[in-house]
Amino acid sequence: MAMVLMGSMVGTVQSETLRFATTLPEADNPETQAMKAFKKYVEFHSSGDVDVQLLHGGVGGDRELLESVRSNIFQMTATTDGALASFYPKVQVFSTPYLFSSVRSAMKFMNDSAVMDDFVADVSKVAGLQIVGFAADGFRNFVNNKHPIRKPEDVKGLKLRSMESPVMISLMKSLGAAPTPIPFPESAMAIRQGVVDGGENPPSTVINGGWADVIKYMSLDEHIFSAVFVYANPSFLAKLNDQSRRAVLDGVQLYTSIMLAGKGQGYLDDTQRIRDKGVDVYVNSADEKALFREKAQAPVLEFLSKELGADYVNNFISAVQENEDTLYKK
Repeated sequence: MAMVLMGSMVGTVQSETLRFATTLPEADNPETQAMKAFKKYVEFHSSGDVDVQLLHGGVGGDRELLESVRSNIFQMTATTDGALASFYPKVQVFSTPYLFSSVRSAMKFMNDSAVMDDFVADVSKVAGLQIVGFAADGFRNFVNNKHPIRKPEDVKGLKLRSMESPVMISLMKSLGAAPTPIPFPESAMAIRQGVVDGGENPPSTVINGGWADVIKYMSLDEHIFSAVFVYANPSFLAKLNDQSRRAVLDGVQLYTSIMLAGKGQGYLDDTQRIRDKGVDVYVNSADEKALFREKAQAPVLEFLSKELGADYVNNFISAVQENEDTLYKK
């Protein structure tokens, strides 16, 4: 009898519960598909020593999720970069307009840059969150009801719905627009009624938020890149045995791969759906984006330098440019 009880106790001790939480409901989307694949991978490759529980929606907003991971109530989550700002203000540098020219460039920078190695280490030290992977939520683009936006001058005079973000407000003002903060649930109606001329969002939000039904023009200027950070509780990772820890970290790579593929395809599909609704979709060229960058980036960098420190911001931007030069060298 003692031997049976001992065996049962050992089995119980070896099992670890990993709660992976998201604000999004379970649905046919890249996040759900990636989380389910992660669960299968980790449970299989840990030989059942890690029990992955997926929590979809109803668990709080992104900030609350990060706080819960810090407290080890949940062991993992994934959010866009902006959610980290409450715990680590320096992440705001990712909001620099026209920072990355492509998802490929952004992913290479986040995964390979020494600056990002320092960033990850500092987030762990300051915020108590271990970043274990990177993915992409896509690019944000301008939409409006007046005319196509092909060059910076086309933004001048437009009244655009804005998030209550100092960086976004600075970006719009630098291009001559009048930023108007409006809660998102009210934004489609505000555009329809002419309270504002348009706004900016990724294609998925333009579709799902009802904007595609009330706008005439969308320009793929891709002014802001939304990164996705995958977080784990450091103490939870540290207590796992070697096999289980490897299973979790390798499972994150599977998660991010599925997210990247799904989001990339979704960006194209959503843009086509917007076109199918009769919206004039204009794809800005690299030269046109360079003109936007020259106009809009300096005022935002000035603001960020005051908030975060000039040396930090300059080093980060220089590393991004070096990454771009390496990636696209002729």
